[in-house]
Amino acid sequence: MIRPQMLRKRTGRRNGFTLIELLVVIGIISMLVGLLVMGVGAATRRAQMANTRFLMSSLVQSTVRFKADHGYYPPVLGNPNDLLKYGQPLLGWSNQNSNLSRSTPPANIGFMRDMLMPPSNVLQSVSSGQAGMKVPQWTGAETQALQQWHSITSPAEYLVGSGDRSADGYGICGNLPDVMPADLKPGQRETPREGIRSPGIDGVWGAALTPMIATEIPSGMSSNYTGARMANAASVGQFSSRNLALPAAILQSTTTLREDGNDDLKCVVRSQPNLRGKVYGPYLELKDPSNFGGIKGLRATGELDIVRATDGDPMFDRYPKCVIDFWGNPIRYYRRGYTSFMPNSPDASNDGTKFDLADFFALRPSRAEESEFVSENEAKDQVLADADGDRSGTIRLRSAEFAFLSAGPDGKLDLERRITFSGPRKDVNVNEDNLVETGP
Repeated sequence: MIRPQMLRKRTGRRNGFTLIELLVVIGIISMLVGLLVMGVGAATRRAQMANTRFLMSSLVQSTVRFKADHGYYPPVLGNPNDLLKYGQPLLGWSNQNSNLSRSTPPANIGFMRDMLMPPSNVLQSVSSGQAGMKVPQWTGAETQALQQWHSITSPAEYLVGSGDRSADGYGICGNLPDVMPADLKPGQRETPREGIRSPGIDGVWGAALTPMIATEIPSGMSSNYTGARMANAASVGQFSSRNLALPAAILQSTTTLREDGNDDLKCVVRSQPNLRGKVYGPYLELKDPSNFGGIKGLRATGELDIVRATDGDPMFDRYPKCVIDFWGNPIRYYRRGYTSFMPNSPDASNDGTKFDLADFFALRPSRAEESEFVSENEAKDQVLADADGDRSGTIRLRSAEFAFLSAGPDGKLDLERRITFSGPRKDVNVNEDNLVETGP
């Protein structure tokens, strides 16, 4: 006879997991979570890549529309000091033996928005039979300096037009009060701010061909131009020399919102035509505000300090602007050269001084079909060599008029080499993930 308590003991069940079972379950869950995270990360990277390519394609289309309106592609804006990193004054950037004073300091309004003079190579001594060949006429220092001739501010300046009247001729200077004033000045009617008025035949609102001089500034406004260099050859192409409305102040640290720039009567007389007439653009509409960045200045490392429009920086409106990719890095703009200060006059010289986009090393693909590259015979005479002697330019780059470049997911870029290895992973090509879109 089986006792009841014995029956309960033999048929009873355990009420938990053993330690081994628990560890197995945790291991399985961890593996599944890891796979999920990897899948989500890969999907995010693919989405970032696709969105950045679409953004760059939109930039190409916007640039083509800009030319249809103005007859030229946007000029190259930046910091002229970047062109002097490789020695004495080079090419057409020397501006009569002095280029250093032409750069707007980082603390001033207009930083990174000075015109970078188009390169105009001084012919080197060449042997008989080498006339018309590019390679013998470009020194290594000139070739390196050429790599700096691109812009991160031109796309925002010309295609978005986020500046006020003092920057591009359209939009209010400062902010309107909550209660609209009864006596609105002309500029205060110009909202939203996006868009530009015609940059003129020099592409920089007269700053290159007819730069504003100090004696033209109305009485009482001259103190606002502390730090600006005007009325000398070094001011050619400088932001403060644009023939537009007077900004509130040049120094960002002392900028106060004023209405003077909204009143045509208080502007330089020959600037007034640039504050009236047709408004162009915006050619590019950024649906995601995180793709719009402001250049806050320079970090201690020398790198640009860039903040997004969504970061809430109270000074964001006054920073020079740039278009940034979906990894938070500025998109760079390249174009062919042109003669003098006329961006509608392409450099048609056949003396070997003319450069093309294949001469910008970061634009060259790391991998491509052999048929896409320029032949060796052509490359040895017509394609500049990078720091490693590589002349692997492509046919497409040689014919393109302009290009946009993203540093890709790793955010790293080597301007002096087509292929470069650096950082903790020496087997990874820094430029391999660069994204390039050319036009037209």
